[in-house]
Amino acid sequence: MKNLIISLTLFLIAGCAGVSMNERGTEVKDTNFYQHWVHSFEEQGNKKRPNIFRPKGSREFPPSRFRMEFAFDPSGQCNYKYLSPTDAHEMRNCIYTKIGNKVYIYDEQGKLLKHLLFTLEKPASRNELRMSYGIKAPLKKETTKKK
Repeated sequence: MKNLIISLTLFLIAGCAGVSMNERGTEVKDTNFYQHWVHSFEEQGNKKRPNIFRPKGSREFPPSRFRMEFAFDPSGQCNYKYLSPTDAHEMRNCIYTKIGNKVYIYDEQGKLLKHLLFTLEKPASRNELRMSYGIKAPLKKETTKKK
Protein backbone atom coordinates (compact mmCIF):
# COMPACT_ATOMS: atom_id res chain seq x y z
CA MET A 1 0.00 0.00 0.00
CA LYS A 2 2.82 2.40 0.89
CA ASN A 3 4.48 1.79 -2.52
CA LEU A 4 1.15 2.50 -4.25
CA ILE A 5 0.82 5.82 -2.40
CA ILE A 6 4.41 6.79 -3.29
CA SER A 7 3.81 5.84 -6.94
CA LEU A 8 0.59 7.87 -7.11
CA THR A 9 2.28 10.86 -5.45
CA LEU A 10 5.14 10.76 -7.96
CA PHE A 11 2.64 10.42 -10.81
CA LEU A 12 0.76 13.51 -9.64
CA ILE A 13 3.95 15.52 -9.16
CA ALA A 14 5.26 14.48 -12.58
CA GLY A 15 1.94 15.51 -14.13
CA CYS A 16 2.35 19.02 -12.77
CA ALA A 17 6.12 19.26 -12.98
CA GLY A 18 7.53 21.93 -15.18
CA VAL A 19 4.14 23.40 -15.93
CA SER A 20 3.90 27.03 -14.96
CA MET A 21 0.37 27.84 -13.87
CA ASN A 22 -1.18 31.08 -12.79
CA GLU A 23 -3.40 31.23 -9.71
CA ARG A 24 -6.46 30.46 -11.88
CA GLY A 25 -4.95 27.20 -13.13
CA THR A 26 -4.16 28.46 -16.63
CA GLU A 27 -0.82 27.41 -18.09
CA VAL A 28 1.68 30.25 -18.55
CA LYS A 29 4.81 30.22 -20.71
CA ASP A 30 7.65 31.71 -18.68
CA THR A 31 10.64 30.88 -20.87
CA ASN A 32 13.06 33.16 -18.98
CA PHE A 33 12.65 30.99 -15.87
CA TYR A 34 14.06 27.88 -17.63
CA GLN A 35 17.80 28.25 -17.17
CA HIS A 36 20.64 27.72 -14.68
CA TRP A 37 20.60 30.42 -11.97
CA VAL A 38 23.42 31.36 -9.58
CA HIS A 39 22.94 33.38 -6.37
CA SER A 40 24.53 36.81 -6.71
CA PHE A 41 24.37 37.72 -3.02
CA GLU A 42 26.95 40.50 -3.46
CA GLU A 43 24.28 42.53 -5.26
CA GLN A 44 21.97 42.37 -2.26
CA GLY A 45 24.22 44.40 -0.01
CA ASN A 46 23.16 43.73 3.57
CA LYS A 47 19.57 42.87 2.63
CA LYS A 48 18.35 39.31 3.17
CA ARG A 49 15.55 39.69 0.59
CA PRO A 50 14.94 39.46 -2.22
CA ASN A 51 17.62 36.97 -3.22
CA ILE A 52 19.11 37.94 -6.57
CA PHE A 53 20.11 35.21 -9.02
CA ARG A 54 21.90 35.64 -12.34
CA PRO A 55 22.29 33.19 -15.25
CA LYS A 56 25.26 30.86 -14.94
CA GLY A 57 28.14 32.12 -17.10
CA SER A 58 26.74 35.67 -17.28
CA ARG A 59 29.52 37.00 -15.07
CA GLU A 60 32.48 35.91 -13.02
CA PHE A 61 31.34 35.49 -9.43
CA PRO A 62 33.84 36.13 -6.61
CA PRO A 63 35.05 33.06 -4.70
CA SER A 64 32.65 31.87 -2.01
CA ARG A 65 32.39 28.93 0.41
CA PHE A 66 28.89 28.25 -0.93
CA ARG A 67 26.83 29.84 -3.67
CA MET A 68 23.29 28.51 -4.21
CA GLU A 69 22.36 27.41 -7.71
CA PHE A 70 19.16 26.20 -9.34
CA ALA A 71 18.67 24.88 -12.87
CA PHE A 72 15.12 24.50 -14.24
CA ASP A 73 13.99 23.01 -17.53
CA PRO A 74 10.50 23.00 -19.07
CA SER A 75 10.08 19.23 -18.55
CA GLY A 76 9.87 19.63 -14.76
CA GLN A 77 13.38 18.44 -14.04
CA CYS A 78 15.66 20.62 -11.94
CA ASN A 79 18.94 20.62 -10.09
CA TYR A 80 19.96 22.48 -6.96
CA LYS A 81 23.26 22.99 -5.20
CA TYR A 82 23.32 20.79 -2.11
CA LEU A 83 24.94 22.40 0.93
CA SER A 84 27.03 19.57 2.33
CA PRO A 85 28.14 19.71 5.97
CA THR A 86 31.59 18.51 4.82
CA ASP A 87 31.90 21.25 2.16
CA ALA A 88 31.55 18.60 -0.58
CA HIS A 89 28.80 20.63 -2.28
CA GLU A 90 27.21 19.07 -5.36
CA MET A 91 24.33 19.54 -7.75
CA ARG A 92 21.41 17.23 -6.93
CA ASN A 93 18.47 16.25 -9.11
CA CYS A 94 14.98 17.42 -8.23
CA ILE A 95 11.48 17.91 -9.64
CA TYR A 96 9.59 21.19 -9.44
CA THR A 97 6.15 22.68 -9.93
CA LYS A 98 5.64 26.40 -10.51
CA ILE A 99 2.20 27.81 -9.74
CA GLY A 100 1.93 31.54 -10.28
CA ASN A 101 4.95 33.01 -8.53
CA LYS A 102 5.37 30.04 -6.18
CA VAL A 103 7.97 27.32 -6.85
CA TYR A 104 7.66 23.94 -5.10
CA ILE A 105 10.72 21.66 -5.22
CA TYR A 106 10.71 17.90 -4.56
CA ASP A 107 13.45 15.31 -4.34
CA GLU A 108 13.48 12.41 -6.81
CA GLN A 109 11.29 10.33 -4.48
CA GLY A 110 8.60 13.03 -4.41
CA LYS A 111 9.35 14.43 -0.95
CA LEU A 112 8.76 18.17 -0.70
CA LEU A 113 12.02 20.01 0.07
CA LYS A 114 10.51 22.70 2.31
CA HIS A 115 13.80 24.57 2.78
CA LEU A 116 14.02 25.17 -0.99
CA LEU A 117 10.48 26.45 -1.66
CA PHE A 118 10.46 30.01 -2.90
CA THR A 119 8.30 32.85 -4.14
CA LEU A 120 9.32 34.92 -7.15
CA GLU A 121 9.24 38.63 -6.41
CA LYS A 122 8.53 39.31 -10.09
CA PRO A 123 8.66 37.22 -13.28
CA ALA A 124 12.18 36.12 -14.21
CA SER A 125 13.86 38.19 -16.89
CA ARG A 126 16.58 36.93 -19.23
CA ASN A 127 19.24 38.26 -16.86
CA GLU A 128 17.70 38.22 -13.38
CA LEU A 129 15.60 36.15 -11.02
CA ARG A 130 14.48 37.75 -7.74
CA MET A 131 13.03 35.48 -5.11
CA SER A 132 12.42 34.99 -1.41
CA TYR A 133 12.58 31.61 0.29
CA GLY A 134 9.25 30.34 1.57
CA ILE A 135 5.81 30.43 0.06
CA LYS A 136 3.99 33.66 0.72
CA ALA A 137 0.26 33.44 1.29
CA PRO A 138 -1.85 35.26 -1.29
CA LEU A 139 -2.88 38.77 -0.36
CA LYS A 140 -6.36 38.96 1.08
CA LYS A 141 -8.72 41.77 0.24
CA GLU A 142 -9.44 43.97 3.19
CA THR A 143 -13.07 44.09 4.19
CA THR A 144 -14.65 47.02 5.91
CA LYS A 145 -17.39 46.49 8.39
CA LYS A 146 -20.55 48.42 7.82
CA LYS A 147 -21.86 50.30 10.85
